[in-house]
Amino acid sequence: MARNVDVHLVIDSFDRQFNTWRNIARFFARTDYVMMLDIDFFLCTDFRRAIRSSEAIMQKLREGNSAFVIPAFEYVNHSEGVDHNKFPSDKKTLLSLVKANRISMFHALWDAGHNSTDYERLYAARPGEVHKVTEYQAAYEPYVIFKKEGPPWCDERFIGYGGNKAACLFEMYLSGVSYYVLSDHFIIHQNHLYEEKARKTERKFNKKVYADFKEETCLRYLKQYHELGYLDTARGYNVQDECKKIKGISELAEGIIGGRLP
Repeated sequence: MARNVDVHLVIDSFDRQFNTWRNIARFFARTDYVMMLDIDFFLCTDFRRAIRSSEAIMQKLREGNSAFVIPAFEYVNHSEGVDHNKFPSDKKTLLSLVKANRISMFHALWDAGHNSTDYERLYAARPGEVHKVTEYQAAYEPYVIFKKEGPPWCDERFIGYGGNKAACLFEMYLSGVSYYVLSDHFIIHQNHLYEEKARKTERKFNKKVYADFKEETCLRYLKQYHELGYLDTARGYNVQDECKKIKGISELAEGIIGGRLP
């Protein structure tokens, strides 16, 4: 613990400042690459070794415009998901539990959070397969590994549950980061009780915060990438694709992308 773990104590007036905590952990990280991970997940497979041994993956990480998704699961029966010593440690065992309906994608009731990972493709993938996320949507919030220096930092206006991690990944996506799924690897949620009243209230508030954040961030990247000449490059594809979907700025986005606005 003393050699490999840093603990940062944050004292503030607000609870659950998840994005502030993520930024602090990332800022002080002593590694070139970091993982955005919640503490209530157990790492079931040795994806660090797999990443380090793949020159193709390492090259993408070094370039700084890729993030690698570790698929997230949870037990259907709450009591089964408490003891990590009983969790599967290989994909074959995982798939048998999925087939038996004992394990499912994480937060299946809110499938927008993880369905862009494409679990059906994940289940059928060949050993060692890495597939690109092609159906991104703004609620997507997987657990990802990426380069510490370069990608945008998490917006710290979010307090409490709801929208915070999705906002981190949304801005990373707009900046030109692509998401890739490591199909042989997975993490599993260690089930615990939630503060349901707090979650309901905070999510309601953060839903509006996230809507405003998406508009603001799209406008900022559209303007910046237009001025830098990035919009018609591979780096600008995500901005073009995503910002046209936002009702409040879709017409403006179309004008900037089409060159009709200065």
